Amino acid sequence: MVRFADYRRKFLYAMLIVAVSPAMLFAAPAVGKVRMTLGDVTRWKSKLDSWQELKPGAKLYQSDKVRTGVESEVVFGFPDGSSISIAEKTEVELVQLFEPNDEGGFETHIDIHKGFLNFAVHKLKDKKSKFSFKTGTATASIRGTEGYIGGEGVFFAGLKTGKLEITPIGSDKSVSIIAGETTFGTDSLVVVKLASSGDARFARKLEKILSDKSKSVKALQEEIQKADTVFQEQLKEEEKKSAASLPENGFIVKTESPVEICENGFTVEGSYRTSDELATLVVKVGGYTSNNLIRSSDGKAHSFAEKVVVNDETGLWTADKAILEFKGASATSSKTIDLQVNKACTEVNTKAPTIAIATYDSLRCIANVSIGEMQNDAGIFVAMSDGSQVLEETVTKNAQKRVKLQKGRHEYTIRIEDQAGNQAEISKVMGCYPNKHFPIEVFGPAKEVLKVPPPPKDVPDRIVQTLQFRIRIPENNPEYLYKVTVRQNGKVILQESLAQIRSLDYQIPVMLLRGVRNHIDIEVVHKSGYVSKGKKDYEVR
Repeated sequence: MVRFADYRRKFLYAMLIVAVSPAMLFAAPAVGKVRMTLGDVTRWKSKLDSWQELKPGAKLYQSDKVRTGVESEVVFGFPDGSSISIAEKTEVELVQLFEPNDEGGFETHIDIHKGFLNFAVHKLKDKKSKFSFKTGTATASIRGTEGYIGGEGVFFAGLKTGKLEITPIGSDKSVSIIAGETTFGTDSLVVVKLASSGDARFARKLEKILSDKSKSVKALQEEIQKADTVFQEQLKEEEKKSAASLPENGFIVKTESPVEICENGFTVEGSYRTSDELATLVVKVGGYTSNNLIRSSDGKAHSFAEKVVVNDETGLWTADKAILEFKGASATSSKTIDLQVNKACTEVNTKAPTIAIATYDSLRCIANVSIGEMQNDAGIFVAMSDGSQVLEETVTKNAQKRVKLQKGRHEYTIRIEDQAGNQAEISKVMGCYPNKHFPIEVFGPAKEVLKVPPPPKDVPDRIVQTLQFRIRIPENNPEYLYKVTVRQNGKVILQESLAQIRSLDYQIPVMLLRGVRNHIDIEVVHKSGYVSKGKKDYEVR
């Protein structure tokens, strides 16, 4: 039997998980969503012949091409919590999005035709899955990384976290960089350590520096390192200005929105200042409210940090916002931080989905399956008949799924597994018996006259005749029959049901009476409910 956890099906999960469903059997599934757009952002879909505006909330599909104009940007979100931010004047093609591969994992591949993008890709669950980028000069593979990648003519990439393995086009040698490193080049790559590696804003400066094709590698490296120093000084200056802007009675938040959440929840950090001894500063997430974060009311600046655990047990994993709320006698204020919970994290998503066969119709050959505990989650729904897979779809919410039953009686195993690996399974024997007319073929004439001389005196007048008939059902299989009944003059002389019915051909000895009408009625009930009847008369002379 195929192991569900291995996901060894080349169906349509380009979807993991994401989008929606019955139509998935006939159309490419959505695999992501547009979180934010700024300026001129357009998309070219495979079935269209023009670029069309891409708006927030739009679903993403495999083979989509997306481009941005001047001072424009678009942010994509994927079902595992990963995100991609496409910078200005960039064009990318979403070649593969969480597509099942032959190894039993998932594969995502994005071509960067021009420009660059920033990425925050969650750690892949297994070594069978792959997440890669391709530019005009190199390909790069990641396994849970945050940084940027791109370049026209000159490849560049930088990492804030994780590891990136790059292979220049036409080369069999790869170069690896880790957090805090940046690489650039064409045929060969130079690796430098930069404090700004992986920073989205620094990527713009790096792209501009590398656009000058007249400079040598050494000159470019010196200019990049100088730009790194300047950029870090700018960040420190921004931090000073932020501290200076701290209100007399209020707070500022250092934690950038959105916050991506996996293991260990998340921490909100910032500073506050107040002289009001009754002032409060709390973090609210769903139904959770923290203790007062204000420790001192001396009118001086103080830092705060509040950790919030997000999982099924606390009921917070479905929350999409954290609100910091300051209340004082002279001022009130609040700040909202968007939360992006990674449903693939087992520490967050601890509750298994539920599955039940609500109803099934043997006549229409369908079973209705109810899926629960999947709201704001995503997973794979699989149905198997006698160990062979008959259906696979993605699920992104609580839903009713319809399973088409195969003809006859089979054992069905139905499973649902969410992104964190939580599973639910149910098995049930169900039948499919579509309503089809069928005849009963009774051998011989409808009325059969037998000339049998009377027996001698004192000898019982026993006349036995063999009744022969054949049940001609389309399936040619007695398993499809529910009941066979034979009556003689209204009295049951044979009755079989279900497993007792082992043949479609009958030969039944019938005791006939002389001088009267011997009427035989045959009634066959199909499991679909259809009833077929036959009859025959015997007369003994």
